[in-house]
This record gives sequence, structure tokens and C-alpha cells, in this order.
Amino acid sequence: MTSHRLTIVTATAVLLISAGCAPGTVAVEYRNGDGHTFSRAERRAIDAVAARAVRDARELLPALPAELRLTVQTGRRVIPETGETGEIGLPGGVYWTVDPAHDGGVIAVVNAQLRATLLHELYHLVREARFASFSLIDRAIGEGLATAFERDHGGAATPWGEYTSEVSGWTEEFLTLPDDAPRSAWMSRHPDGRRWIGYKVGTYLADRAVRVSGLSLAQLATVPTATIVEWGSQPNPGR
Repeated sequence: MTSHRLTIVTATAVLLISAGCAPGTVAVEYRNGDGHTFSRAERRAIDAVAARAVRDARELLPALPAELRLTVQTGRRVIPETGETGEIGLPGGVYWTVDPAHDGGVIAVVNAQLRATLLHELYHLVREARFASFSLIDRAIGEGLATAFERDHGGAATPWGEYTSEVSGWTEEFLTLPDDAPRSAWMSRHPDGRRWIGYKVGTYLADRAVRVSGLSLAQLATVPTATIVEWGSQPNPGR
């Protein structure tokens, strides 16, 4: 399972299933928990955003599974900046956790973040079905590609993928890490205070690979990690 967010915690309580799923759309499940029951307005907002996001994703990512299911639940282990987090379960599952106590509540988080998160996780479904993520660099490239895709098509800020000129040095550092380097330190928060190093390095390499190859981010979903790194590491790719 892959996520640019935090690992989700399954909420307890009743599982509510929305209307049946037509081919090519998405079935949405609701898990009430943590003292929160999803209201009709919240479910309508989630259903609408999810349907549009899946429709748009299918145009960009035709390899998406025919059957998709979105499981929505509440939880506190989310990104502080966004109030939510996502994760996948192959072949066609996406799990979205939202903190009802985040600024503006569930609907505000839905409107600000759900589309972008879904596009990120749907990208993972396509890539993970083709390439298992074994190494730290696999993880960084997968997250970087999905983050760049989310950034370009999701309409929300992606602070975990925003890099500055210092990222070239971070990339050199990252590519020389041993296989047993601690993933949490390099993908989440490093002891030296840096955050999201792997995400930023991966997004940087993804952007450079697009310029070198002439391929779109959607096309790069089925390109191996080593090739992305090779393209992304070429000096001064054209803009």
C-alpha cells in the first residue's frame, strides 16, 4: 500500500455504502467512527467530488481498473496542513481519512483536498499495478510522480513536492543512501528537521524526466524507476 500521506487508522463503527457503482465510476463506502457520523451533506459533497475526480482521471489514466472503491473514514492521524490523508489497496481501492475537527470541518476539507488526493492515489493504482515498490528510491519516484500529477491536475497545493535549488544536493544525498536507510526519516521528517525529502527529490526527478523524455506524467506512470532516475539525473534538461 502506498500513500503520500500518513498510514491510515481504520475507524470503527457501521459501514455505510452509497448508491451502486456503474461501470467506470466509483463506489463510495462510509465508515463512521471517532464520534462522527457523516451527514447527508458531507456524503453528497464527497460523492460529487469523487465522481468528477474519477471521470477526469480516467481520461488521463486509461489503465485505471474498471472497478474502483473509495472508503471514507474519520481519524486524527492526518497531515496537519490538510486535515486528511490517502492510501491505496490494489487493485482498485482508495482509502481516505478526514479529521472532522480540521478547520472548516469535513466539507471544507473535501472541497480543498479530496480531488487532489484522489488523483494522487489513482495514479498510484496504475503505477503499483505495474511496478511493486521495493526500495527507498522506488518509493521516492512513485511518490514524486504522483505528487507532480496531483499538483498539475488536482487544483491544490502540494507542499511535500515543493522544492528549491537545494534539492539538487538532496538528490545526490538521497541516491547514495544504503538500502536499509530509515524510510520515515527520508520520506517524512528527518532528524535534522527537514520534511518530505524523498517526496521533494522524487518530484524534482519526475519534473526533469518529463522535460528530458517529452512524455507526460501519465505516460511516465508505466516507466521503471531506473529510467526515471536516469532521465531526471541528466544535466540541464531543456525546459
